[in-house]
Amino acid sequence: MNIAHIEECSYIYGPGRRFVIWTQGCSLRCKGCWNTSMWSFRPKVILSVEALYEKIDVAAAAPDGIEGITLLGGEPLDQYEETTELLRLCKQAGISVILFTGYEMAEIAEKKALFDLTDILISGRYEQERRTLNHQWIGSTNQEIHFLSERYKDYKKRDVNYMEIAIEESGSVTILGFPPEEFLHAVNLKGRR
Repeated sequence: MNIAHIEECSYIYGPGRRFVIWTQGCSLRCKGCWNTSMWSFRPKVILSVEALYEKIDVAAAAPDGIEGITLLGGEPLDQYEETTELLRLCKQAGISVILFTGYEMAEIAEKKALFDLTDILISGRYEQERRTLNHQWIGSTNQEIHFLSERYKDYKKRDVNYMEIAIEESGSVTILGFPPEEFLHAVNLKGRR
């Protein structure tokens, strides 16, 4: 898989502690997209599905292990076969799966395996004119959240703006989530959705 970024621990991209993977490459290229650096299909970090799953498995087996993975991008479905295989491995291990895609449900309706392997699917292109900072997990109000399994049937969404700030040992700082533009300008940082 062509990977743009991995956060091995996050609490804002779905229920519980999650292993978050941003894929590299997007054919949709929505106007106003936050992650334009992930549009190019040029190889960034190439990992086999098995090597990526091994990292996930280690994170799940840790004493304070992850509950699941969240896959976003870029566009994960532009690497459909690899994405499906990764989701299959996670599902077999009991690791929950959340998938963000810019595709509409009608565009992926024939991809039945995807629906069987995903607990929560967030679908729809980002629409800049419908941008929101007040809804959990979506960037524009046209996007939809689909609970596809029973795993999170009782989960209560909280429509507020979530952000995480990660400070690496090297001193580099990454902001995850949906920080308001004025926040980014004030601290002179770049964020990642």
